[in-house]
Amino acid sequence: MSGTEESTLAVESNLATDRPAVGVVVTPENSKHLPHAVLRAQQSEYDVLVVPTAGVTEESLSFANQLDAQVLKHASETDVSPTERLVEIGRSTGYPGVIVQDELRTKVDFKASEAALREQANYFVEGVRANTHDEEGEIVVGIPAYNEEVGIGSVILRASEYASEVVVVDDGSTDQTVEVAREAGATVIEHESNSGKGAAVQTLFDHVAGQSFDALVLIDGDGQHVPSDIPQVVGPVSEGESDLVVGSRYLEDSGEDETPRYRRFGQRVLDMLTMGSSRTNVTDSQSGFRAFSPKAVEELELNSQSFGVESEMISEASSKGLDIEERSIDVRYDGIDGQTQNPLRHGLSVVTFLLTLVRDRHPLLFFGLPGLVFFGVGALYGVDAILVYRATGEFFPAKVLVSGFLTILGTLGLFIGLVLNRIGNMIAEIGSE
Repeated sequence: MSGTEESTLAVESNLATDRPAVGVVVTPENSKHLPHAVLRAQQSEYDVLVVPTAGVTEESLSFANQLDAQVLKHASETDVSPTERLVEIGRSTGYPGVIVQDELRTKVDFKASEAALREQANYFVEGVRANTHDEEGEIVVGIPAYNEEVGIGSVILRASEYASEVVVVDDGSTDQTVEVAREAGATVIEHESNSGKGAAVQTLFDHVAGQSFDALVLIDGDGQHVPSDIPQVVGPVSEGESDLVVGSRYLEDSGEDETPRYRRFGQRVLDMLTMGSSRTNVTDSQSGFRAFSPKAVEELELNSQSFGVESEMISEASSKGLDIEERSIDVRYDGIDGQTQNPLRHGLSVVTFLLTLVRDRHPLLFFGLPGLVFFGVGALYGVDAILVYRATGEFFPAKVLVSGFLTILGTLGLFIGLVLNRIGNMIAEIGSE
């Protein structure tokens, strides 16, 4: 036994406990699921003993060490089996028993396992498999990431509690995001260069398109989103009630709004523009926390490469006749930098995309409404010039010129809007035949 292991166990042996320890057997084949197994046990308030077998590297054990699990000697360095090693250490440190887990991808029902342990005369018991998988369905959690090495590991570990697979699309990060994500057990897809959030979301859609799944959930990798909200957001999709569920920070039951005021003002502007482009009223159009049904993944055609993808999803879903809902979520801001680019630049890029979307999908609104305003202002200016001339006999050429310019501009806007709207309707009619 190493000095570190001896000192650790000496401390633990002085602690009285009436709960068994969870003993995790790590092999080279299951090592990628080790962080998930440790985290699940610790969240259920069990101490964790980890015994690696031959071939397991120190790198694979790094997350277990960071999570304060007790990592024992490699089983190959002792004369006993991994289970016997766990029993030996469990007895010497005063635990009343050990729940052994070697299938790390499988979720364990720790309460049932502890009950089975108490009913048997043996000191250890194999972990009882939880029957939650069929109830929850196949949920894939997708995380678009760019330079998120600080928060991505904990996000993956917590999201894995609710997912059959966690997929990270690294969008050309220059830090250790890829390495941390892989160590945390995620499937990682890498972009060679930074292509934008929209491109990362499309990669996620392409990844799950050929799979069998019940829901795809998108969350951000910076730690703002709380993974424990996943069941709440995915619920309407799992129950077949909605195709797209947006996690909103601003519904009445979402708790206190901690969003900085300057961000909230900008978000309200984007919410209104999104409503104009999609004719769907949502309270948090820029939320990156959302769930999709397989139908939505198949039918949504995304073109935006940037942050405009959040609004495009809503507009696309609305145009395809998909059901859209919102569910309240919590967010964390303290100690988290949720911006990967300048907020002003971010906002302007989304505004530009939304205006383009309105122009292409609702030309009568884009051209006709401003045209009507220009025409009205020009007409009022012209009437004012006529009334002044009649009352005083004084002629104002500037007013007449401005009136004529605005009236002509407004007429052109209305004409262009009407023509483009008719063309769009004809194309839609031909496409539906």
